[in-house]
Amino acid sequence: MPVKLSYCRLCPASCGVRVEVDGDRIVGIVGDGLHPLSGGYSCPKGRRGGDFLQGPDRLTTSMRRTRNGDYEPVPVDTAIAEIAERIAAITGEYGPDSLGLFMGTQQNFAALTGPMARAWFRTTGSPKLFSTMTIDQSAKWVVQARMGEYLGGRQRFDTADVWLLAGTNPMVSLNGGDGDGAITRNPSVSIRDARARGLKLIVVDPRRTETAVRADLHLQLRPGTDAVLFAGLLHVILSEGRHDREFCDRFADGLDALAAAVAPATPERTEEATGVPAVDVIRAARLFAAGPRGMATTGTGVCMGPHSNLAEHLVACLNVVCGRYLREGEMTPNHNVLARDVPLRAEVRPAARTWESGFRSRIGGIGTMNGELPSGILADEILEPGPDRVRALVVSGGNPARALPDRVKAERALRALDLLVCVDTRMSDTARLADFVIAPTMAYERPDHTLLMEFFFARPFAQYTPRIVAPPEGVIEDWEFYFRLAAASGRSIKFAGRVLDPAGPPPSEELLAMFAERGRIPVDELKKAPRGMLAPPDDKVVGPPSEDAAGHRLSLCPDDVAGEIAAALGESIRINEFPMRLTVRRMRELMNSLGREIGGLPRHGYNPAGVNPEDMQRLGIEHGDIVRIRSAHGRIRAVAHTDPSVGPGTVSMTHCWGGSDTEADPRVAGSNVNDLTGYDRVQTINAMPRLTAVPVTIEREVCASAR
Repeated sequence: MPVKLSYCRLCPASCGVRVEVDGDRIVGIVGDGLHPLSGGYSCPKGRRGGDFLQGPDRLTTSMRRTRNGDYEPVPVDTAIAEIAERIAAITGEYGPDSLGLFMGTQQNFAALTGPMARAWFRTTGSPKLFSTMTIDQSAKWVVQARMGEYLGGRQRFDTADVWLLAGTNPMVSLNGGDGDGAITRNPSVSIRDARARGLKLIVVDPRRTETAVRADLHLQLRPGTDAVLFAGLLHVILSEGRHDREFCDRFADGLDALAAAVAPATPERTEEATGVPAVDVIRAARLFAAGPRGMATTGTGVCMGPHSNLAEHLVACLNVVCGRYLREGEMTPNHNVLARDVPLRAEVRPAARTWESGFRSRIGGIGTMNGELPSGILADEILEPGPDRVRALVVSGGNPARALPDRVKAERALRALDLLVCVDTRMSDTARLADFVIAPTMAYERPDHTLLMEFFFARPFAQYTPRIVAPPEGVIEDWEFYFRLAAASGRSIKFAGRVLDPAGPPPSEELLAMFAERGRIPVDELKKAPRGMLAPPDDKVVGPPSEDAAGHRLSLCPDDVAGEIAAALGESIRINEFPMRLTVRRMRELMNSLGREIGGLPRHGYNPAGVNPEDMQRLGIEHGDIVRIRSAHGRIRAVAHTDPSVGPGTVSMTHCWGGSDTEADPRVAGSNVNDLTGYDRVQTINAMPRLTAVPVTIEREVCASAR
């Protein structure tokens, strides 16, 4: 059977693959051993890519809710016309603020979808844009906006002497945090080779993860105490004078204030709060500060916990005080191939605090970050009465019914909408609440290129893929839905600097070329390389600061950060009716909620509750027992698994499983972790709820042992 070359689009790694086809059916997918970037590596979900396209539950036509609540097929032209008419009626009566857009993770893996969805939304005049970024990693945006950003570039993993990974497990997630591509590419080999050349790896995680077992030092902290640990590391570095004085003197303000704020975080106090031995706190701080090259990067485990904004800020402070950035005159590979090149300069873009100006939501006066409102207020934006409440919502490649905390409230909000439109390949939990479900093409059914993923690649690389198999007749490319929705509303879309003719869009191939026209390799040339291209060497030199950057400095310890440090260090360990902590984890076989439906792909047909063997014995729980886990917000039933990688007092589960029936057998569909989460202690600025380190209690369900 014919074999075609392409690349996977299930995560940022974009691994090269060989796709065996039989007509328009994918028979098999394996890693491409000759691929210049991934070198044959592929993960289980990538190798099952054909099942994502061809599964029995895949939508091959758009669907419309009927009066009795069922769904019926609807031609996409009809659906677009009706959606445009209903949006016009809602916004005509209540104004543009009554319309919202929620962008999910999966839309990021089609180069044209995100830009076109945003382009459509700009034509509506609504400011109510939400995405999954603000439900798992918006703390990174907060740090950038209240510390500022150094524009000279970051030190790299492939030349580092030390690296600290916190709350991320690249052996499973294929993401080392902050887009460091050297760990994304075949992480096992990357970490092995880095340690062989002398890199020291520090891992911060409450679980002895697949990555932690490969570390030189694993700091197994109590869940939710990340901020205190990072304060403790900074205390050692600053009190011992191990910081980079030259970099701090030139580019940072507030060093003395930061040192004073973290002064109470002595190694002994840090051990008391985090459970990490004081000797390891000192060792980690000295190891990281010694460098001299390397960075600290984080993943969702830090960003979804308590004090997440502070924890992220203190990690950024570790990098700043140790000077882990490129200096004027240093050279670094230019990773932009299809994307527009941005010069590097040894200067600072100052803190912007965008949430303090411009549009603010009526919900708590919350402002925007990177043009988005935080998803933590989406349910209230829908439910709270008012003339500008969100009444119509378009969901693009996401599943907010499972991604948002407090599942009951999230579903109530989605049901309260006058119009809910989902662009989804399956009847997801959110799609089952929608008025219209638009069925899009999937990977291998559309042309594409890697422009949006270059940030994650270890080397300057780009790849173009043609369509590998023909899509079902009833589907539409995601981007075309948004283009045609704008046209049906009488609006023109501006894309890649051009106003597109609403009477007829260019084909996808032309739009992909337009999107990448400012890159250094033309798309037409890239098409001639079916395995993609490593770009010719084009090292960038960090230039001198511009004249208008004089005096711009990074803000290490503004007043609100100082207050957050004091609050975090002042907390005491509370042992109450919820003595354990529920933490997040990922499954190698899944991408968030995507892949649960693929038979034999997940290791189990559910998301087990991993519990330390000592806790299992203390609670009288056997492996496979059904247990009840309870928090201040709700309760779930789950299947307990003995897991020695989990520390005592911790329950470890993945999100995005389960349904609405809290009494259903968790061995059938899993357990909905967001029934345990709520909005009682959200972060300031970004309304980020606690989705990990959730206080819970666990008990064995009587007579519920697995059979």
